Amino acid sequence: MLMPFSTLSWSPDGERGVFTGVVGIQKGDDQEPILRLFTVRADGSGLRVIRGTNGAGGPVLSPDGRTVAFTRSVDRETPTTVGGKRRKLGFHGASVWTVDLSTGAQRQLTPWRDGISYVASSISPDGSTLLATHEDDRLLREAEPVALELDGRGSKRLFDDGFAPVYSPDGSQIALTRRTVSYGEDREEGIDLYVINADGSGVRRLTRTPGLYEFGPSWDPSGERLAYVRFSPFRVEAGVSGGSALMQVNADGTCPTKVSSTLGASLSVPAWQPGPGRGAGRIEC
Repeated sequence: MLMPFSTLSWSPDGERGVFTGVVGIQKGDDQEPILRLFTVRADGSGLRVIRGTNGAGGPVLSPDGRTVAFTRSVDRETPTTVGGKRRKLGFHGASVWTVDLSTGAQRQLTPWRDGISYVASSISPDGSTLLATHEDDRLLREAEPVALELDGRGSKRLFDDGFAPVYSPDGSQIALTRRTVSYGEDREEGIDLYVINADGSGVRRLTRTPGLYEFGPSWDPSGERLAYVRFSPFRVEAGVSGGSALMQVNADGTCPTKVSSTLGASLSVPAWQPGPGRGAGRIEC
């Protein structure tokens, strides 16, 4: 069974994808799903489980197609064992790993620490850097985008806040989402789409949607536009029906366009299929 809201990660040629699936339910009171990563060809054939991915979510396939980065998370109130250590008060955190597709060999990139989460989201085109979202419950600031060196040399915070950072096809830019607040007669919170340079400089805001939540940016293979999801929360007092829409916008913020929408349901994170001839180019307003 496909994991609800599982992200799909494409190989660079668009001929193969990796996603999270549910293979069973754990025994005990928590009834947590047992997760594995799967790989499948674009035509739906060749489905197989990836060894060494117990508990894996959010797969990110490397540019050479040999490894997959993923996130393991633990969210338990009761005593549990994490990283070989018994946690009497439960544990809440997430760690980033990689797995070799041919051998199943795993490597842990970030440590297990209670209250700290790293969630993988994108690998640079040259395969050297993994983008992730870092959150620390002990700090009062927002989640922040970070770049992890895949050779183990360290990490770098890219910006003060933001989450789900994703490299552009040429690696020169990073799309991400950030929480926003607009003040007027009423205070409205939302989440908008931004683009920064790969070194963290040159922030550009692409959307302005007070009261709406945007997430899951995915680059068109040409690097000239992005797809994303816009979520409208259900608000009884305003008589507004909740729903979501699949959107696209040029990389410079022009021509935001609705592709499709639904009421009373949620669309998942879009994943633009890469490969020759699949680039859409700029949107003409």
